[in-house]
Amino acid sequence: MTDLQCPATAVLLDDAAPAPPWTARLRVAERFTARGAGELTSLVEDSADLFRGETFVVAAPADDIAEALRRRGVGGRAPVVVEVDSAGWRAVPAP
Repeated sequence: MTDLQCPATAVLLDDAAPAPPWTARLRVAERFTARGAGELTSLVEDSADLFRGETFVVAAPADDIAEALRRRGVGGRAPVVVEVDSAGWRAVPAP
């Protein structure tokens, strides 16, 4: 079934690295921090429900981000932009 709502956009950033310059252009609804791939995954999925059609940022350790992406079948590593909806997670190009 197709998701009738706009996906949320999650920007996952390595908390040990400076944010890339393109993040300054984003209109961000909320910023979070997470520790552990499980916490990160839950935070992204819960926040995606709250921020449909909006962008939120999560800073976490790079290894936790890589593991969360792997668990959701998404390749890549931080920094990464992910659209999240009922169909799952999809990596998209950074703005």
